[in-house]
Amino acid sequence: MSTPSIAPSIASDMEKGTPSHVENTPIGITADLDPEHEQYLISRHGSVQLDPLPSADPQDPLNWPDWKKNYEILLIAFGSFSSTFMAAGLTPAFETMAEEYGVTLETAAYFTSAQIAVFGVLPLFWVPLMNTYGRKFFVTFGALACGVLNIGGAVSTTFGQQMATRVLVGVFVSTVTAAGSSVVGDLAFSHERGKKNGWWTLAFVVGTPSGPFFTGFIQQHAGTKWIFYVFAIMNFIQFGLWLFATETVYTRSNPVYHQSKVLKVLGIRKSESRQFHWKMFFRPLKQAANFNITLAVIAASVTFCYANIVLVVEMPQVMIPYFHLSPQQLSLQYISIIVGSFIGEVLAGPLSDWWMKRCTAKRGGNRVIADRLWISYNGYFLVIIGLIIWGVFLFQAKPGHWNIRPLIGAAIAAAGNNIVATVITTFAIDCNPSKAADVGLYINFVRSLYGFLGPFYFPYMFANLNFAGSAGLMCGLVLLFAWVPSIIAHVVGLRRAK
Repeated sequence: MSTPSIAPSIASDMEKGTPSHVENTPIGITADLDPEHEQYLISRHGSVQLDPLPSADPQDPLNWPDWKKNYEILLIAFGSFSSTFMAAGLTPAFETMAEEYGVTLETAAYFTSAQIAVFGVLPLFWVPLMNTYGRKFFVTFGALACGVLNIGGAVSTTFGQQMATRVLVGVFVSTVTAAGSSVVGDLAFSHERGKKNGWWTLAFVVGTPSGPFFTGFIQQHAGTKWIFYVFAIMNFIQFGLWLFATETVYTRSNPVYHQSKVLKVLGIRKSESRQFHWKMFFRPLKQAANFNITLAVIAASVTFCYANIVLVVEMPQVMIPYFHLSPQQLSLQYISIIVGSFIGEVLAGPLSDWWMKRCTAKRGGNRVIADRLWISYNGYFLVIIGLIIWGVFLFQAKPGHWNIRPLIGAAIAAAGNNIVATVITTFAIDCNPSKAADVGLYINFVRSLYGFLGPFYFPYMFANLNFAGSAGLMCGLVLLFAWVPSIIAHVVGLRRAK
């Protein structure tokens, strides 16, 4: 959702290419349109060559005014930004919180890693419910609940209390992180989805390093409590904005809904055409049976953990004791990840799209999805080079004497991670485009859980292998469990294409 960089990977990658969750009328059968429907579409959109083809109902989200569509998508973007902003935003306060709660700095890092795990698991729960009963209620209530819980975080006095508020914040904030591609799919035509998905995915990506960047100044000048109060203010602003939003779930084939007075007040509605079943919660996990998708999940999970989580979550544990940085100084270290993430995001999508067009043209119009994996090798190379620079220069650095060279490595690794995540996720979706949403949720689930485990052993790895040795180990894991699986999927895909 590019979550701690809980982001560059989890969202920006999870949702690219995800189709609409609105039931669509097939495009291209415009000859069967009745005159009134055709005239309505021409007057509203200037064309009937639209994918998906809207109905003649003004309540159809595809027929809404552009300002109304953009309002909904920007709300999703704001919520996505806030979710990763808050998860990673506690890192400058880890030292203070560790002292206050009587735990180690490594244990304090679990406040963030626990939310990573929740981000990965809970979308499996929320997405079926939101697609069946509507999204507005869940995201509105989620924002309100997070605001209350963040106030609770400000007054927590024990580690257990604080951990409970962080986990529950992750539970409710994942409503908005799970809705991004669904809302864009409901509101945007196929030729617009890349740009509109880019709004919220970029916000999700930038939120991760932006959280600790800004909260470092808050921690330095106002204290830990005000970090939570700022989080709560952001949530209550979202809650107010969601009250003016409109439900985007719309069943085009049969727009008839059942609503009691109570459900109408709450904003919950049930469509006759959308039947809920508990099996919907487990459907994304069926993608594990697909060989290519499973290899992609392994590659994405390993790269995300060692080129993303380790850089964001471990930053205070590495930089504070090593260079004696203040919270404000620590926040400035995240600029490297912000810059690297932007560079990687720019290089990932446009470059792989250009490469696929070139390969398809050379093959006489035959599109082979494995061709996209060539671009992922650039990402793996940058990840390995970046981790080596980061680890070696940290190992060589003199305690108390800060230098920028490890941060250059962090920026390079962050750029490589974004390239890998975007290309690998797009490849996985191409392997089963009809189940793109399930593929994205499956990747997000495994990647987040693997990333959650990292902070439990990172401190022991650094203590026993030092920074240079740890970087070498992580590079070896990326090479063996990420790059090699990509090569296997690439070779098998090219052979099948012959």
